[in-house]
Amino acid sequence: MMVTKQRQGQLELMAQRRSTVGTRSTKRLREEGVIPCIVYGKATKPIPIRVEHKALMNLLHAKGGEHPLVHLDIQGDTSLKTPALVKALQYDPIDGHILHVDFQAITLTERIRVKVPVVLKGEAVGVKQEGGILEQFLREVEVECLPTEIPAHVEVDISALNIGQTLHVSDLPAVYHAKITTDATGVIASVQQPKQEKVEEVAPAVTEPEVIREKKEEAPGAPAEGAKAAATEAKESSKETKKEK
Repeated sequence: MMVTKQRQGQLELMAQRRSTVGTRSTKRLREEGVIPCIVYGKATKPIPIRVEHKALMNLLHAKGGEHPLVHLDIQGDTSLKTPALVKALQYDPIDGHILHVDFQAITLTERIRVKVPVVLKGEAVGVKQEGGILEQFLREVEVECLPTEIPAHVEVDISALNIGQTLHVSDLPAVYHAKITTDATGVIASVQQPKQEKVEEVAPAVTEPEVIREKKEEAPGAPAEGAKAAATEAKESSKETKKEK
């Protein structure tokens, strides 16, 4: 049975070598409440192992940090006991259950590089008083330290940040027994001016002015004058006709 127990102040995780690998094999293991894993390191070839789901969860809940340190006790044709870090966890995207674990075999006296979370403490004045927006760009940084001195996180106070100010990796506080190896110019966070919604200006519709054409009024009496001229012209024509006769 694979369980966790204390060993010189560190948790020991019992495991067994896997004789078979592949999709079908790992699926069957998970159905039995066992998690397929692999152990790799400088001094050892990759070893496929299996650990009980319950024992693994006890370990992860008991140890803090992203990469808990554990003593692996691997049983099989040849037994192996080695300190190791939980290097990577693979989760099911649907139900969130752990599907696979990568362990890195290490030497306790040799410094290693691991990534740890960056925790922002406080509320930026640029957000609280000026209505700015805090944006965090780097959520973890790499540190170099001994396996027994891995910090759980790197904490930094952002209370003094105003709008337009930026926090860089170089601004992070020193970490006890660890050296931050991430590029010092990297941006951790900044307070941005709130984005204003752009209001599109709608040009007023241009309407053609209506042209009103006035009816030209005939002068008073014009129709009568016209009729009179026509009558006179007819009378003169009649006289001319009689003279010709």
